Amino acid sequence: MSIQREVVKIAKQCYETGLVVGTAGNVSVRKGNIMYITPSALPYNEMTEEDVLEVDLTTGEIVKGHRKPSSETPMHTNIYLQKEEIKAIVHTHSTYATMFACAHKPIPPVHYVIADIGREVSVAPYARYGSESLAKYAVATLGDANGVLLANHGVVAVGDTLADAYRRAEAIEEVALLAYGSHALNSVNPLTEENLDEALEGFKTYTSN
Repeated sequence: MSIQREVVKIAKQCYETGLVVGTAGNVSVRKGNIMYITPSALPYNEMTEEDVLEVDLTTGEIVKGHRKPSSETPMHTNIYLQKEEIKAIVHTHSTYATMFACAHKPIPPVHYVIADIGREVSVAPYARYGSESLAKYAVATLGDANGVLLANHGVVAVGDTLADAYRRAEAIEEVALLAYGSHALNSVNPLTEENLDEALEGFKTYTSN
């Protein structure tokens, strides 16, 4: 599968599963110094491989593509340049996770699947979408975690592959929903550091093979 086809596949998957609505959110992959990213303001159901843009990470120039790149290109670029181990990014506006982002509250570790993201999902300070400030806040708050909330905005999930980043975006939304329900039931019971360490260790051998 080509990189462009995979980007479109994951972007449409985000739309179909409700992680994004309308033209919100964006998807990218890094290959060397080139970033493949979804275009700006194009409905996901209309997106094709030809719409995916290739952007030079070092110069910021569009190498290939006839559309305008995502408004969050600066954020994706900053993450790739500051975190060389990251190869894929999925940015969503999923409902429950974004509720926590709007409340400026981190998502607590109420379920073990969060161990693959971090000890919690922290909230980066607010800055206007598409701005360099947002890009800097996102990188700084992400740290060594695999996901971060953007205050009053949405979610960023990262990974070595697009499949990893997408899976983590789903996990963040799942834990946000469970945390919201726990708050509604007035009984939030976060897992301990030891619980999370055990879960993370278990993930290493959790495969389909």
